Amino acid sequence: MAYTSLEPGLEYFLLEGIGYIAFKRFKDWFWAIQERIIVLADPICSDDNIELILNQFLQKYPHAIFVQSSRKFAEHLDNKGFQVNQFGIETDIYTHDFDLSGKARAKLRQWRNKCQREGVTIVEQSINEFENQDDIKALSKRWLDKKGGSEYSFLVRPLRYDSEKDTRSFWAYSADKKLIGMALFDPIYTDNKVTGYYHNIDRIDASAPNGTSVAIVLHALDKFKYEQVEKISLGMSPLCLQKGLKSELNYNKFTRKSFWYAFEKLNYIYPFQGNASHKGKFNGEQTPIYISSTKGTGLWQVLVMMKGIGMF
Repeated sequence: MAYTSLEPGLEYFLLEGIGYIAFKRFKDWFWAIQERIIVLADPICSDDNIELILNQFLQKYPHAIFVQSSRKFAEHLDNKGFQVNQFGIETDIYTHDFDLSGKARAKLRQWRNKCQREGVTIVEQSINEFENQDDIKALSKRWLDKKGGSEYSFLVRPLRYDSEKDTRSFWAYSADKKLIGMALFDPIYTDNKVTGYYHNIDRIDASAPNGTSVAIVLHALDKFKYEQVEKISLGMSPLCLQKGLKSELNYNKFTRKSFWYAFEKLNYIYPFQGNASHKGKFNGEQTPIYISSTKGTGLWQVLVMMKGIGMF
């Protein structure tokens, strides 16, 4: 067993030759006087080794909170007595059958056409190819200032100004050649091959036409479809819960009600509804994801977790 650091702010519980679990420690004089261990997503290992690495992790961190877990991994936690609640949905777009025809994606067509009429140009270019990155930094700062002034972390990777292997970067320019938007995609691997991309970074200037973000994603999607890449993941819509979802897992009723309350009433903390609405316009495939803990999670604990993973 060993520990290493691959992403700033995260630690990795590593079993040599088996896999790893990514997690974050969170301690705060107000939000969490006692240190919390918050795990990100599923273990990175084969299905056959999930129990092995999970058992060893829980020996050291028996009261960890597991965030953004798949149904498959949530079932492992359920079997160990964890309380498992749906935490949101993830939206995937599969390229082979994606098109803009029909009523369901009419808004996407309108936004893309509007950007084309207003002279928006979208290009793919490595971030390292910019001779002067001041325009990128200025765009990012204006975007972050509008969103509260700081990068989200943990659930998304922060913006980096050096190209990384297999990442893809797309840039939107106005008719007068001003940088007005960007989107960065991280690779998704299957058997060491890129089979998809995760829409990780989005920055849109206030002066950009409505729909610029969508136009960039559609441009990238067209390119990925031509390259026969399987899918784009638009990521998670936190606390957007699927109604009518079966409750056969060991879920906590109060936690579920707390999540509904936060989704409806706490959008000044995080734009839960706006996030879900934007991704819903793509009419992609939605998959529930889960949060698990050893005790019932009330709204206060939800806020602690949100603070710990950088959602506000």
